[in-house]
Amino acid sequence: MKTLDVLREVLAGKRMSESSKRNYEAVFGSLNKFSEEFPVKSVEVNKWLVSLKGYSDTTVRLWFTILRNACDYMEANFEIPNPCKAVESPGVKKRKRRYFKAEEIVRILQACKGDLEYALVMTLVDSGSRVGGLAGLRGRDIGDGWLSVREKTGERRYRLDARLCEVLRRLAGGDNSMVFGSSDKALSMRVIRICRRAGLKGEKLGPHTLRHSSASLVAEETKNVMAVKAFLQHDNIQTSMIYIHDVEEEIQKSISPLKLVADKVTESGMYEQKQLPMKAGLAIAEVIEDSGIDEIVGDMFPEISEDVAVRPLLKREDLVLIRKGFVELAVKGRYSGDVGKARELMKRMLRRVK
Repeated sequence: MKTLDVLREVLAGKRMSESSKRNYEAVFGSLNKFSEEFPVKSVEVNKWLVSLKGYSDTTVRLWFTILRNACDYMEANFEIPNPCKAVESPGVKKRKRRYFKAEEIVRILQACKGDLEYALVMTLVDSGSRVGGLAGLRGRDIGDGWLSVREKTGERRYRLDARLCEVLRRLAGGDNSMVFGSSDKALSMRVIRICRRAGLKGEKLGPHTLRHSSASLVAEETKNVMAVKAFLQHDNIQTSMIYIHDVEEEIQKSISPLKLVADKVTESGMYEQKQLPMKAGLAIAEVIEDSGIDEIVGDMFPEISEDVAVRPLLKREDLVLIRKGFVELAVKGRYSGDVGKARELMKRMLRRVK
C-alpha cells in the first residue's frame, strides 16, 4: 500500500484537530520521501527514524508516536501488519525543568504595563492554568473565586483569588466578551516579552514556566502531591509527582520527626500526666539540650574570656554572616544554617586584647 494512501485512510477515519492533521501530513510527507511504499517491517521504520537529521529528539519521538498511532488504526481496520510494534520508541534527553523563583515572579509583575498584562500574569501565577485556556476566557467563565477554561485536556475549573476575578470580569465588560482577546500564541509572546523586559534571560520564559513555578511553590509549601494535582487539575497523579520530586531536597530539609513528636506530645498533655521522662512544658529540643548536647555546642563555640573583644572593623563578609544568622533566627526560630560558617563568624569577630 502506498504511504500517501495510508495517510488518506487515516485522515478519513480518525477524528482530530486541524493541528493534528498538519502533524500527520508532515510525518507522512517525510515518510513518503523516504519510501513511497508504506513500510511493512520494523527495520524500514528504524531506517526512516535514523534519516531524520536536524530534528530534535522530542520531534523525532513525536513523529514516531504519530506513525505508531496510524499503524494501530490501519492494523485494527484494514488488517495491515503494524511495523511499529517491534520498534523501540526514540529516547529523549531529559531537560531540566525551569522554575521562576519568587523574586523573579515579582520582577515579572513589576515589568508589566497596564491592567491587561498585570491581570494576565497574575492569573497565570495564581490559578496555574494554561495560557491556551485563558485565550478563550469570557466573562461568563469567571466565578467568585474560580474560573472555568477549556484546555487541550478538556474543561477545567481553577481556583483564583476573588479580587482578581473581579478584575477579569471588568476587563471582559460582559458575559459573552473575551477577557484578553488574543490567541494563545499572542498571549505567550506577550508573557515572553514581559519576562525579557524584567531582565530574565535564557530559554523557557513563557507562560508554561509560570505554571510550573506556581506548582513548585505549592509542592514546596504543602509537600502534598494531592494538593499539586488539585491545583494543576491533572488527570494523572504521576504527572503531579514530577513537582514533588523536584522539591524533594527542600521537603527533606523541612521535615523533622523529632519536632513532630514534640508537637504531638505537647498537644496530648502527656507532659502533665508524667507519662514521659521529660520536664513539663519543655520541647524535645530543650530536653536534648539538658541531656548534654549543650556541652558539644559549648566546645564548638567557647565561652568569651576576659582577654577577648570585638574586632574594631568588620568586613562585608562578616556582616553577611551576621545578617544570615538573624534572618534564620527570625524565620525559623533558631539558626539552622551551616555550623561551620557560624564558627567562622565568631572567630572573625573576635580578637585578643593586648
